[in-house]
Amino acid sequence: MQNKIRLLILSGVYLILLLIVSVHLTLYFVDKAAIVSFKKLYSAYSQALLLTVDDMSGDTGCYFSSDKNIPSKIDGCDSFYKNFATNLKVTKYCKDNALKKGCLPVYKKYAQTPTCAGFSENMMNKYDQVFVMNDETNLTVFNQPAKQQKPLFAVDSNGSVFPNKAGYDLFSLVIMKSPNGNYYFHPNVTYCLPVEKKGVHSLQDVYK
Repeated sequence: MQNKIRLLILSGVYLILLLIVSVHLTLYFVDKAAIVSFKKLYSAYSQALLLTVDDMSGDTGCYFSSDKNIPSKIDGCDSFYKNFATNLKVTKYCKDNALKKGCLPVYKKYAQTPTCAGFSENMMNKYDQVFVMNDETNLTVFNQPAKQQKPLFAVDSNGSVFPNKAGYDLFSLVIMKSPNGNYYFHPNVTYCLPVEKKGVHSLQDVYK
């Protein structure tokens, strides 16, 4: 009888350990898949950015200047995002109330500082414009204040699939313009997002 009880206890412990290992492996592969998906997204978004710049004759009116002597521009962001969206495979658009309308999942954490309020829980869920692609990935435009779009947006590399946290499957892209007129994304790919422990911070981390 005691041997049977001992065997049952050992079997239970084994099943628990197996479950723990299985969960960790699942999370590991989901995280890796999200990073791989982001690499593809980054390439596609970079191409869409250059195509949009060409469509708008080289002046998007929506960028941060890499030269402190040259002013940034935000007055053309509404037109830029409309053009940018046409160069991506958008299947759904939420002008507001993105969480309620199913364009966004609930994230683990949101921005807390005033300078990054465009990625706060309230702004992302209620006021930021969100584009959803045919592969279920999404793009959230940084607004601050409401209806004031900025050259900064968040991308979710696997949509509603977990872990839904910054630096794992949620990243941000800052639109930059160099003095010679070249457009590109800033290498900090989690700017204004609360990156979770061991999460990716820079483009270098993604491609290491």
